[in-house]
Amino acid sequence: MDLPPAPNGFWNRWNLGLRWGICSNPNCHIRDNLLKCGACRAVLYCGAAHQKADRPYHKSSCNIVKAAREKLAQEEAALRARPGDALLPENPFETARGMFWLMTPTRPYLQSRYELIGALLNIKSGVAVEEALEHSLGILQLNRGDNQMVRSQVPGLYLRLGRDQEAYDFIKWYAAVGSAEDYEWRNPDSPFLNLHNEDVFEPVDIHIEKLTELSFLACLTNLKFRLLLDVQMLDRESKIPANRNADFDKKMEWVREHALSDVLYKRREIVEMSDWTDLISTLQGQAEKLFDHVTKRNKHYWPALKTPERWSAAMPVPYSPGSPEEINLVFRHTWYAWAECPATLEIARQWASI
Repeated sequence: MDLPPAPNGFWNRWNLGLRWGICSNPNCHIRDNLLKCGACRAVLYCGAAHQKADRPYHKSSCNIVKAAREKLAQEEAALRARPGDALLPENPFETARGMFWLMTPTRPYLQSRYELIGALLNIKSGVAVEEALEHSLGILQLNRGDNQMVRSQVPGLYLRLGRDQEAYDFIKWYAAVGSAEDYEWRNPDSPFLNLHNEDVFEPVDIHIEKLTELSFLACLTNLKFRLLLDVQMLDRESKIPANRNADFDKKMEWVREHALSDVLYKRREIVEMSDWTDLISTLQGQAEKLFDHVTKRNKHYWPALKTPERWSAAMPVPYSPGSPEEINLVFRHTWYAWAECPATLEIARQWASI
């Protein structure tokens, strides 16, 4: 592949649908010397001419992001300037880290940061999604209890960016650590989101047993579909007569050209295998388990992927687990991770029709 690697150092992001590293004018393919829009800082242009041409389409979302940035800056400045008192200690970004929501003066700041995330996600660019993810993780570090349910959208954002390993690590933390009854959420020294390079190929039982977040389960199913497709790709390429004796370097060319996930870049022992039959069967079984569990968790989720036009504009409302109203929110947090990876969306739709 002649294209450069993505910011994660891998090439899989080129095989996903999220636009990144390219001029935001839809008819332009320039990738070098790009400049961010000075107002929203969430889209890229090759120059003033294409920025001006795109302005009628970008203006509305640009102004919303700009206003959200200004509001957040004001709230942060007020919070940092606030003297310590009975409601909030001085310098809360250090002294109250992890417990923001418990101290009511921090809530306007948290709400403003959450609103900026929403504004950024109205822009379908890699720059916007990356920043939305950074703010989401930042809110979680400040408020581990997550009263705003920010965590629900994080795995989907990781997947949109092709950062599947990090998506898995995030989900695994909540399943293996965050679900423990004795986890000390109010202790700033408790380990938080500290799992890295967990085994993405491991059984899914702990997730089915421990996770309650429908968005986590849906994104984990998406991730397993990507792994299944990537391993099937290795198997398919290896059967081409000219590739029968391919070495590791040759197989990595296949990964760079076709892989949807970043996982295989770090799993040499899997890439070097000569027979992937058993692994394909294992991944198929894991995906089926997750798919069936999502169906049990909320029977409305998979049909929603077949009729996105019904759910894309639906506003979140109070809901009970398993209800159609739950899909209003979960669809928002997971849909683009499917839509920007058509191969996995097609599997989900096919399985939903069986």
